[in-house]
Amino acid sequence: MYLQALQRDQRNVEAKIGLKKAGQQVLSDKLGEFFRTLNAGGEKGAAVEGYLAAKAYADKAARLGVGLAIPEHYRTDFERVKGEYLVELYTTGQKQLEKQEFKAAEATFARIAALEPSYKDATSLQNIAYLEPLYRAGKDHLASGQYRQAYEELSRVVTKDASFKDASTLRQEALSKGQCSIAVLPFTSTSKRTDLAAKLQAYSIAGLTGSGDPFVKVVDRENIERILEEQRLGLSGVVDEQTAVRVGNLIGAQAVLMGTVLDYREEPGKPRVSAKDGFETYQVRQKNPETGEFYLVTKYKQVRYIENYQENKVVASVSYKLVSLETGEVLMSKVVDATENDHIYYATYDGNKDALVPRGANGIADASDHGRRELRTLLNAPREMRSVAVLSSEVLRKAGETMANQVQQDLASKLP
Repeated sequence: MYLQALQRDQRNVEAKIGLKKAGQQVLSDKLGEFFRTLNAGGEKGAAVEGYLAAKAYADKAARLGVGLAIPEHYRTDFERVKGEYLVELYTTGQKQLEKQEFKAAEATFARIAALEPSYKDATSLQNIAYLEPLYRAGKDHLASGQYRQAYEELSRVVTKDASFKDASTLRQEALSKGQCSIAVLPFTSTSKRTDLAAKLQAYSIAGLTGSGDPFVKVVDRENIERILEEQRLGLSGVVDEQTAVRVGNLIGAQAVLMGTVLDYREEPGKPRVSAKDGFETYQVRQKNPETGEFYLVTKYKQVRYIENYQENKVVASVSYKLVSLETGEVLMSKVVDATENDHIYYATYDGNKDALVPRGANGIADASDHGRRELRTLLNAPREMRSVAVLSSEVLRKAGETMANQVQQDLASKLP
């Protein structure tokens, strides 16, 4: 309770005095338990833990400004038993490593590091106990052709210790063998808009290169265009699978991605303007004939305000194929639909906006908080929306990123 009081207010003098007395008694009890465990021939680990629990209690009180004393003979006994316990732990850890019980060895050396960070080579052995099973698993997965799994495990090894055995070399081997090189061929479009296919292709490439998957490599676009020109195929003529496979092989890719804009529609909205009936409030000063006092009465004047609505919309439908050049198999063939729209809906009024209230369903002024709030929202609503050109870029970006994400996921599941 004294500890709790000091945690709430460290200026509580009475709590400090109380903790000094009661806390010292608690500390003495904990140290007594340590002493009994030590002299009864109990486990050295239990004795060490007992002393550390007592010291942790004293440290907690010290942080609150109360010094509790640990007699020197307890410290001496602790250092002696800790040294003996460290020898036991170190011997146990070495035996666990010899038996290849890596998880148990890692825990043992971690305990040594917690008690004595610089104790012999315990930290190094702890790293070995952690890294060795990962290294072996990565090596086994590499040998069995599970390159992604091998890369992940060996990356954990390299992150911890880049110089551990030949982990870095094996990781690079796993990446080289498992990496899929994709040639993104020029997209086509059924629309008269020739720029759509090029934009979609650019967004698809950006999505693939930005996926963060090291196993997906996109062939440089300039190399593709150079090969196309050398083979006199034309940038817009690569549409069939046979030609795509030929170009992909010339480039040295393992798969080719082809895409077509099947449908594209821009729907710029026309402004819709409608006049609405409302009321403007005003106050009239009137006199009470009985008391002679003046008071204010709220009156309503019928007015009209304007509501404006407009919506822009762009719709795109894209088909694509990913073809493996090693097997000639169509790895995936899908259609991606994407839509982007934006609208504005606001009200304008030439009079006093703060005094404007809407007309209720019964034809009279709706002066409720809800009615005022809804109308105020319309009066202060944004009056600009994204243009069709902006929506066009966003819908193509969305389609390209969706395509890239699906390709990346498919490759991760189908290719080793």
